Amino acid sequence: MLKSLLASTALVVALTSPSLAREAEPSYDSYKSWFVACDNGLACQARGFGDDGSAESPDLNVARDAGPDAKAIVTLSLPFAAEPKDLKVDGAPLTLADNAWEIQREDGFTTLSLTGDEAIATLIAQLRDASTLQTNNPEASVPLEGFVAALLRMDDRQGRIGGVTALIRKGKAPASAVPPAPELPEAPKYKPGAPLKAGEDAALLARARKDLAAVFTSEDCSADMPSDIDSSEAVALDDTHGLAFIACNMGAYQGSSLVAIVPRDEGKPAEIFRPSLPIRENDFDTVALTEPGFDPDTGTLSMSGRGRGLGDCGLSAEWVWDGAQFTLTGGSYQMACGGSQPGDWPTVYRSR
Repeated sequence: MLKSLLASTALVVALTSPSLAREAEPSYDSYKSWFVACDNGLACQARGFGDDGSAESPDLNVARDAGPDAKAIVTLSLPFAAEPKDLKVDGAPLTLADNAWEIQREDGFTTLSLTGDEAIATLIAQLRDASTLQTNNPEASVPLEGFVAALLRMDDRQGRIGGVTALIRKGKAPASAVPPAPELPEAPKYKPGAPLKAGEDAALLARARKDLAAVFTSEDCSADMPSDIDSSEAVALDDTHGLAFIACNMGAYQGSSLVAIVPRDEGKPAEIFRPSLPIRENDFDTVALTEPGFDPDTGTLSMSGRGRGLGDCGLSAEWVWDGAQFTLTGGSYQMACGGSQPGDWPTVYRSR
């Protein structure tokens, strides 16, 4: 289902450019019940959870920033009350120091966190050859198939394999041998423009529909959206440009639109917005954005598409207008549906 969603959100454009040569390529890799996502600054997180179709299944998350001094953080999120003593590995008690876990409880959720290198190494040693991390709920466990592969991928992306900071394949290389975190791109500066004049929004919409009629047709964007659900609108982008949202379709829980940049000078044609997105997954031809929005204070165009109604998988992205074009500034992505907290998708792109 998520792949069909992503087809409607334009996974089409490469991320790199000469001005951002130092940033890394974001990645998302799946290993059975686990995935690992790394952003353009090589901050990574590996997450595993059961495939039971529920939005309230426990998940285990291992996160780490890039660079020689970055420390790993392990988080076990449980959508019910639990204690560390309840945890078992293939039926045997999980053994860690009594004070190893930091415990947080809120609204029926329990979050157990590990931050010490020794405690995390002990945990990994007990999990790496096991099949299941069990809780006090017999129907709620974290499968460990793919756990080692996901952590190994994280180590590989951050340049830790064969060194003392590796989580899986340790070696003698010192921490200083780990590459520094890549430099993040700087978000462009936005200069707001004059608000639209009376009737200008309707004129911008009409011009966008006229100038881009062929594009809308090729993208299967309906021109006959019922008025009660037609969310088409136009807003001021800056002094010389407007932004038009042409509603294309409305599903059970989200809709999609084509976005056009329309010069406020009537002598210049409108252009379709063809987005660069935060992760390479597949190449699709569509440019429709799911649930797009625009913040006139920051010049930020955003979209967020859920893979299913629960919101426990999906893709989001943000772009900022620099006066000539929109530049990608942030995004999150999760293909696998599940976990304890819907909407908590890993960051795969960020800027400073």
